[in-house]
Amino acid sequence: MLTPKQRQFLKAEAHHLKPVVHIGKAGVTDALAAELDQMLDSLELMKIKLNQNTSEDEEAAVEALKSRVTGLEHVWTIGHTILVFRPSRTKPTGYALPNP
Repeated sequence: MLTPKQRQFLKAEAHHLKPVVHIGKAGVTDALAAELDQMLDSLELMKIKLNQNTSEDEEAAVEALKSRVTGLEHVWTIGHTILVFRPSRTKPTGYALPNP
């Protein structure tokens, strides 16, 4: 669970990032969750964009992602963009989170 201070830090770090995953008409699928799981090991902090034609709203998409990707932390949602974080399992993290 992220503290408010850690969330603020991650939001600042993600300011320059572009969305790298897009959730489309099919919503959150197993294939999308598996791809996101692999990408998080290298990127750790990612923006996810919900396209206009998706059937899911932001809250439902976040819950679906959290249930399918272990260790995923929802940092922030603004508009149709979701910010997620998970420390890498294969290498040291590139984001030194502030102490709680």
